Order: sequence, then C-alpha cells, then structure tokens
Amino acid sequence: MPYTLDLARLIFPSTEVADTIPKIVAAYNLLNAEDRLALLWFAYTEMGTKITPAAMSSANMVFAQATLTEIKQMPALAQTQVMCDLVNHTDTPICRTYSAFGTNVKLGFWYQLSEWMKETIVAPIPKGYKLSSKAADVLKSIDRLEGGQQLTVLQEIVVNMGFAAMGGTPTVTEPVIPPKEAAPRAKVTIKGIKNATVLSYMEDMNAFDFPAAVALFAADGALKPPFQEPIVGHDSILDYMHKECYGLKLLPEQGVSEPAEDGFTQIKVTGKVQTPWFGDRVGINLAWRFLLDGEDRIFFVGIDLLASPQELVELGLVR
Repeated sequence: MPYTLDLARLIFPSTEVADTIPKIVAAYNLLNAEDRLALLWFAYTEMGTKITPAAMSSANMVFAQATLTEIKQMPALAQTQVMCDLVNHTDTPICRTYSAFGTNVKLGFWYQLSEWMKETIVAPIPKGYKLSSKAADVLKSIDRLEGGQQLTVLQEIVVNMGFAAMGGTPTVTEPVIPPKEAAPRAKVTIKGIKNATVLSYMEDMNAFDFPAAVALFAADGALKPPFQEPIVGHDSILDYMHKECYGLKLLPEQGVSEPAEDGFTQIKVTGKVQTPWFGDRVGINLAWRFLLDGEDRIFFVGIDLLASPQELVELGLVR
C-alpha cells in the first residue's frame, strides 16, 4: 500500500512527545488579558538569567524596530492597551504588523518590551500585582519545565499573538539572520546511522544551506515541526526554513534505521538542538522521524519535542 502523509505521521509511534507543552499553552490562552501579560512578563524576567541577551543579535529586529519605537513613544496607558490588543488578537495596525514577524523576531519583540518594562520606559506590571490562582498555576507549570521546554512554551505563546486576517497575514520574507555567507560546514556523525540523506540533511541545516536541505525532499515531501501541521512541497518548506531555522544548531546523537513497506526506509534520530535564545547552555531534546522513499528522498520528516532526556539514551529500545 503506497504511503500517504497520514500514514507517514504514524512511524515510530512510541516516541514520547512532550504533550504537556500544548496543555500549558491552552491553559495560558484561557486566562484574561491582564494575567496573560503579567505571566508573560514574569516568565521573561524570571527566566532572565537563562535567556541569552546576545540572542537579540540573532533576530533581525530591524523588522520590528519601527513598531517598538512607536510603542516606546506612547503614553503609559496606550502602551498597556497595545499589549492587551496583542494578546486579545485585536484587529489593529500594530497587531497586523506583529503577525507578519517570524518567531525569533516575536521573541525578541517581547524580550525588548520586558527590558523596557523593568526600566519603566514601557508601562510595567503594577507593583504588587498578584496573578490569579489559575495564572499562578500556569507559571508554576512553566517553571517546572526544563530550559528547552520553557523556551518552546514562550515560542508557542508569542507566535499566536497579534491579528491575522482571513487567509493569513503576508509574512516577512527576509531571513531572521540574513547571513552574508553560509555557516561553516561540519561533518555530522550519528551513532547507528550511515544513511547519506539523513547525514546531509543535518549538515545542510547546520550550514544554513536550506536550498540543499530542501533538495533532499521528494517533490511532495513534507516537514512537520513540533506541534504544527506538516509543511508540504519544496517552496513551502524552504520558506519555513528561511523564516524559522537560521541560528539553530542541530546536535544529533544516535539513531535506528529499519525497512518499511514499498521500498521505503524509516529512520529515527534523537539528539538536541540549540537556539540563540539559550545559547549552548540549554539544548532542546528532539527526535527526527524520517521516512525515505525508494530513491532515498525524504518523503516525511517529523520533528518531535521529547518529553524527557531519557529517550536520548534508550533509543535502541524505542521502535
């Protein structure tokens, strides 16, 4: 039976995905606007010793600078209203502009606001503000997560703020980090994996050579990021990589490979990815689930945020 995208998503079904992340994000989205703003501010400030301020240089903040300057120059009440509009998905020019930013720019946008709030340049959370019991529970849940999962929660929260009209808002097409040249290419080795396509994919992604990485996919191949629907086709995958993958460092560690039906091969690799926001101090534990067709092209790769680091050392037992 020929593989379909739905069938491809089922390979290595025992992968232990961090399904607490969408639950925490869903609980956050049920809070009122004031609690969502306060919780976001507390999360940024309490994680301030972990977030790398130098990450701001890894996000091309020129795309957000005009909006940040506009907010900075507003009266305090108007600043608070803008932030409430963003979390409430209100249809305003600033909310539409925000929706066009890439993930790293959105993270940088709120990081800058949190810094200005600490300096009272932007209206801060009122002194002595107490989170509601529900919001306090969400913050405790975030605090219990490991660093990589905390960053993922922040990403999921900020990505969905703003307002996108029906059909979606046109996104900023320039890369988050517009490199003058590709990053240095380093050879990747993965314990248990010799497949040239998988090794090349990792090397291309680390070199930010996204056209080369996309060329490894079948014409109708798909990439499924964590907690998102699959992205199908070369053009769409390349667009996603340009917007979301600059600055990432993939650190695959080990994998297993086994034959599948119709001449396909399924390969699972576990390892970590480092982002500019936490630098090399924190790695996000990931699994890459590849399904390769008979010509060794990528028909599907699912990227999963792992529930715990344990699967990194137990891959041989997980099929």
